[in-house]
Amino acid sequence: MRRAIRSLWKTKTFSLVAIVTLAVGIGATTAVFSIVDAVLLKPLPFAAADRLMTLAGTNVKRAINGAPFSHPAFLELTSRDRLFSGLAAFTSDRFNVTGVDRPEQLPGARVSAGFFAVLGVDPAVGRHFTQAEDAPGGSAAAIIGRRYWMQRFNGAPSVVGETLALNGSPYTIVGALGIDLPPPFDDVDVWTTRVDEMSSLTRQQIRGGLGYLSAVGRLKPGVSIGQAQAEVDAIARAYARANPTNTDADPDASLHLTPIRDRTVGDSTSALMVLVAAVGLVLLIACANVATLLLVRGTARAHETAVRLALGASRADLLRWLCGESLAIALAGGVAGVFIASWGVALASAALSGLPRGSQIAVDRRVLIFSLGVSMATGLLVGLAPAVRAMQQQAGDALKLAGRGAVVRRGAGGRVLVIGEVALSLMLLVGAGLLLQSFARLLRVELGFEPRGLVTMRISLPTSKYADPAAMRSFFARVMTTIDATPGVASAAAAMALPPTLTVMAPYLSADQPVVGIGERPVGQWSGVTPRYFSTMGIAVVAGRTFTERDDEQAPLVCVISRGLARRQWPNGNALGKKLLVGKASGFAEVVGVVSDVKNNGVSSEPMVAMYTPYAQRPWPAMQLVVRASGGDPLSLVGAVRAAVAAADRDQPISQVATMEGALSDSIASARLTTALLASFALMALVMAAAGLYGVVAYSVEQRTREIGVRVALGANPRAVLRLIAAEGVRLTVGGVAAGTAAAVLVSRAMNGLLFGVSAVDPFTYLAVVILFAIVAGIACLVPARRALRVDPLTALRAD
Repeated sequence: MRRAIRSLWKTKTFSLVAIVTLAVGIGATTAVFSIVDAVLLKPLPFAAADRLMTLAGTNVKRAINGAPFSHPAFLELTSRDRLFSGLAAFTSDRFNVTGVDRPEQLPGARVSAGFFAVLGVDPAVGRHFTQAEDAPGGSAAAIIGRRYWMQRFNGAPSVVGETLALNGSPYTIVGALGIDLPPPFDDVDVWTTRVDEMSSLTRQQIRGGLGYLSAVGRLKPGVSIGQAQAEVDAIARAYARANPTNTDADPDASLHLTPIRDRTVGDSTSALMVLVAAVGLVLLIACANVATLLLVRGTARAHETAVRLALGASRADLLRWLCGESLAIALAGGVAGVFIASWGVALASAALSGLPRGSQIAVDRRVLIFSLGVSMATGLLVGLAPAVRAMQQQAGDALKLAGRGAVVRRGAGGRVLVIGEVALSLMLLVGAGLLLQSFARLLRVELGFEPRGLVTMRISLPTSKYADPAAMRSFFARVMTTIDATPGVASAAAAMALPPTLTVMAPYLSADQPVVGIGERPVGQWSGVTPRYFSTMGIAVVAGRTFTERDDEQAPLVCVISRGLARRQWPNGNALGKKLLVGKASGFAEVVGVVSDVKNNGVSSEPMVAMYTPYAQRPWPAMQLVVRASGGDPLSLVGAVRAAVAAADRDQPISQVATMEGALSDSIASARLTTALLASFALMALVMAAAGLYGVVAYSVEQRTREIGVRVALGANPRAVLRLIAAEGVRLTVGGVAAGTAAAVLVSRAMNGLLFGVSAVDPFTYLAVVILFAIVAGIACLVPARRALRVDPLTALRAD
């Protein structure tokens, strides 16, 4: 190895280029592995995680998956199941913390008493919940998350026994977690019991079958997922038959079992696999580039190799020498690559935090071991072809040609590597081009509302304090009146849900259709809104009118529907004046208006049909405020909104403050990250492929210096010489482009799930990529070709 390092030190330029090339490939690979390791590979912090399942609502006929289910359905499940050793329900909740300098709202969760025991997670201090604390009327207990424990209590063990005022009631802290749980249990600061006492739902809604729960279960040893799923399906069918008037009594609905790791990862797997494939191509291109450099260097050093053979060196000695050089280059590239990966992960930390377990992404020991392994494998890979060629060399032949300075052997190895580089980089460019087109269309998609100038925030009224619908109406009426009078506010409103998020789903039935069970009715998004909601959001009114203050609890029931719902229910008629039963309303509401569809199911998905009812007629405790600024930064209005809320109730906080543009940007953060990374990898690949092409053509010019000199001396036209040299690069480029295009057509179909509004075989993208590559390849070939024109015939002939 010492001889190999000394040899590399003598050719510093070559060594630096090779190390930098491999550093880029290994660094990118290490960075992506650190992401994949944290998200997909690291063990979950649960005991026997392979037997943990999450349960969520599913309905194949309605294309519903991952939906919440009701408390009565959970009770039916726990009373009849035989194949789980433990089952626990959980649901997100929000708790207003009072008795502090300024009220704050904590993200929380309500869980069954056995929740942490089912997961196999013990508190760092304190204990689990007891069954008595989960029973109606039991003592109010809380377990706090690691983040809140550190922020408010500095991680002190004495936190056990402290009291928190949550939603106006005292809760005793009985434990604190020492770890951050992965999705779907992340972003929770406080855990409490009694899932049937949701802060934002009434008892009537909970008992009536409103879906708001998920569950986690631990399979008994020896029980398969298929067996448990069959049992759960049978229980779900029995529940639907026994509770026909409940909202969720759908005979086609069930609960789907999902392994906890799959639920934790969510839908990020496909995007990560695309990045793994992309970075693998980058590393292969880097290896091909360095292997080409080593082949060229090996040809130029043929005399040195021949001398070593002639002096008695064995071919095994040559193999150790050459492989030692390539390993030294790869290890140096690996060390530099780790620094590149660390810098890249730190630079992208904000974007990575949105991934499942994104906070755990780091270049740690596992990643360093991976990087070492990649470096060793890369060293062997790039050194294989040069070593094999050197071992095939005959010492006598090399020494006979020593006077010419090199063995002029024009093998096909380097050309094959360059064709491979071109093909692989073209595949990456096609993938990046498709994602860039897709992302550009996401940015230009018609939202159905105007996001600029809007600031949003959440208000969750605890039903323990606002159990009376009149109290809810009064609170929001006072708040909205104060906000509307605030200087700088153009308009303000409140709604149960804001796009692009899909929240409350409700069944509906028109009066001109046969009456069917509530579980068999179609569903759509339902949102109660205050009168100026549509004008504040900039949602166009297609027909009729929107709500006014006169649409109060004393007035006849009315609703506004989306254009999609109007077309679905009354495709050949006017929807205005029709009657619609929304959810479990007390009666049919008259359709008084039709508004445009909005992106309420994610920016990249088709809008769900929507129904809107006046807030005064159907109050809801958890609402989103939306305020449009008359000019300037909408975030500057947050202080005035907070003051208006405090004036109505000094213990009521606001939370989740964001601009609408920011919320939309966050909703496509994963697509943005995937596109940016793939585009970066494609750019690296393009540069390396161009460098490899340049190297082969430049070396060809050097080897054919005498031939070019003779041609020029005999009066060859400069253009003919230019064509002669350029033809080498053209052949390599055409071969690589042809192979790469064919491979891209096959491979890009796997990206369909990541694309929006663009086909995986979009001809414009392929044409643009081929043109781009042709331009870059032309430049890479032109430089050495122009150098060939400057060859002095006398110098070239004298060198012979």
